[in-house]
Amino acid sequence: MSPEFRIVSYLLFVIVLFLLPDLTVYAGLMAALSLCLMTVPFRSLKAGWMPIIMFLTFTFISNTVYHSGRIIYAAGPVMITAEGLHLAALRTLRVLLMIGGVKFLMAKTKTDQVVKAMTNLLQPFEKAGLPVNDFFHTMGLTLKCFPLLKDALAGHYAATMQKGGVRGILSRAKLMALFMLPLFVESIHSPELFFPESDLHEK
Repeated sequence: MSPEFRIVSYLLFVIVLFLLPDLTVYAGLMAALSLCLMTVPFRSLKAGWMPIIMFLTFTFISNTVYHSGRIIYAAGPVMITAEGLHLAALRTLRVLLMIGGVKFLMAKTKTDQVVKAMTNLLQPFEKAGLPVNDFFHTMGLTLKCFPLLKDALAGHYAATMQKGGVRGILSRAKLMALFMLPLFVESIHSPELFFPESDLHEK
């Protein structure tokens, strides 16, 4: 299955989510997606789930309260209605399905393959004058740069922490800020330090 086909399939999946706002359909899609995610290593799925859970919780609560309709529960200014619960469930499941779909797509497809596939899919816009190739080439380099910068930051941070003298969250945040700016400037002035020569010239 080509990366282009996977990306188009995901886009169709998202369109279905918006065209068929039905909890029964969402339940079926959730069951199908769960089966697909069972084929993916758990380590690649659990990354980043804590902020995702917080976002989903906020989405559900914010859509549940203060929505007009048949009141199920009311306490002071807080009011929960049947319509609010239905809307909150729909929107939360929609976001969850979209995130799960992206997790599955990225677990089955390498980042550079996704970038190349997006370049191929949007190639007609390049012929129309839009800088599609330049945009995705820059995006690809940026995505490759993040892990290298993270490793460099972690190395500087660990070396400084071993020397001692840095205590408290605020001091550690200041320490990270002192490392980040010089590294970003260095990556702009000397990209050859962060990328192989072939990556800089391939287009």
